Amino acid sequence: MKKTVAIIHYNTPELTEAAIKSLRKHGGKNYEVVVFDNSDERPFKKRMKGVRVIDNTKGQIIDFDKFLEEFPDREPRHAISSNFGSAKHTRSVQEVWNIIPDGFVLMESDVLIKKDISFLWMPEFAAAGRIQWKQKGNMYNIPRLLPYLCWLNVPLLKENGAKYFDPTRSWALQKGEKTVGNWYDTGGALLEDIIKTKPQLVCKNVLDLWDYFEHYDGGSWHKNDLEEQKAWIDAHKDLWR
Repeated sequence: MKKTVAIIHYNTPELTEAAIKSLRKHGGKNYEVVVFDNSDERPFKKRMKGVRVIDNTKGQIIDFDKFLEEFPDREPRHAISSNFGSAKHTRSVQEVWNIIPDGFVLMESDVLIKKDISFLWMPEFAAAGRIQWKQKGNMYNIPRLLPYLCWLNVPLLKENGAKYFDPTRSWALQKGEKTVGNWYDTGGALLEDIIKTKPQLVCKNVLDLWDYFEHYDGGSWHKNDLEEQKAWIDAHKDLWR
């Protein structure tokens, strides 16, 4: 099986570069890396062997201004800090299903790999990763497959009608803060579809997945202070240098 890792990039080139270097240092061998670049300020320009960059910096594939216009009644109160980052992220991952139709491991740009992750390619499962059964601050405690590092079996998911992005189940796209659909964080709609489709679809909950990576929380979608980012990267240089 060809092993591909996909990263959704948004204005964090230093984090993304360190993530790829850590993957190559600790994560195993012979991975193709696909970077889907949504940046509007700081694109991923680093040329790295074996890295395929899909340029969406000018909305060539997904125009996010037009995308948000499709939801005029969207609820901003609990999405404004990330500029609807979850909805954009899930929509991007759904697009990557078309780019990598054989399946891939989704890895966030703010993750540094600590161990070999080659075991994550599990063709017998629809998905594999860490399931979050309860999310702090989530009004409806909607479980999700955490997007930090997870296997997505695209052919099997498509065959059974599962989706990574569903606008009716996506963080803050619908009218009303208490609307249930507004509380599906990244990976929530997918996990729900998998659970509903058992036994055809099964998600493997990898309980010790935290041992395989370090995570700079929020770095993949939020414009954190650059000095703070660089300090975190430098503090973990043993994982990527």
